[in-house]
Amino acid sequence: RLDHPDLLPANQMRITFASSENTGNDKRARYAIDGKPETIWHTQFSPTLAKHPHELVIDLKKVRKITGVQYLTRQDKGWNGTFGKTEFSLSQDRDAFSEKPFTTTFSKKKKSQTFRFSKTISARFLKVRILSETNGKEWASASEIGVLVAPTKQGK
Repeated sequence: RLDHPDLLPANQMRITFASSENTGNDKRARYAIDGKPETIWHTQFSPTLAKHPHELVIDLKKVRKITGVQYLTRQDKGWNGTFGKTEFSLSQDRDAFSEKPFTTTFSKKKKSQTFRFSKTISARFLKVRILSETNGKEWASASEIGVLVAPTKQGK
């Protein structure tokens, strides 16, 4: 499970674009942000194999100050699709993302992994672009993708 004090609640996000999802076995894109680690998003592998890069666009429903992300790989016994090299782009416009994404490479582990951006960005949309998989295969999967936001300052 994702557990971070700056985590945006799952009900404050929605998927607006997925380059691929495997509907035949109910591994839909929306499961990557549903707050339930037992469900997973998996890119299409049947009847045809979707290849890298894989993309998701997450709508945060309003402009927020984004500081990073958390990623939780699938929590079953499988590793297929575990993110390797991954880019994150932010925007206030769903169709126009920054040209210089934040990039990280995730590890092959079942615990949540946090990636902090080098600076806080005000944005409504987050594009997740998976460029590789830890086992060198073509697919991508996620139990959860969380968005970290700057804490709001309480007034007097």
